[in-house]
Amino acid sequence: MIFSSHIPLFFTNLLSLEWRIFYTCLATIIINLPFGYLRGALQKFSPCWFLAIHAPVPLVILIRDFHGLELTWSLAPFLLGSFFIGQLAGRKIWAAWPLREKKYSCALSRFKG
Repeated sequence: MIFSSHIPLFFTNLLSLEWRIFYTCLATIIINLPFGYLRGALQKFSPCWFLAIHAPVPLVILIRDFHGLELTWSLAPFLLGSFFIGQLAGRKIWAAWPLREKKYSCALSRFKG
């Protein structure tokens, strides 16, 4: 755990477990929206496509630690579900309002050995 559970952080100790889970899941969805949108414009299975999926994971871990939540079997479905909902919603937003029509691969694919 990054944050010590002994140190009170803002209002997190005042909230019940259910509200901390709710806010963590809501933040996870919001964080994944732009990454899902970006993923929609990338070629499937390219290195940047994988990066768009996995880049928000450290942010979600920080938010989970901020709220003092341990990753347990009972919490994992909520976090994974909100992660995929955010990615899917971002992808659907890109399908409705794309900034560019063409799908791109990524610049990282040029550096293959």
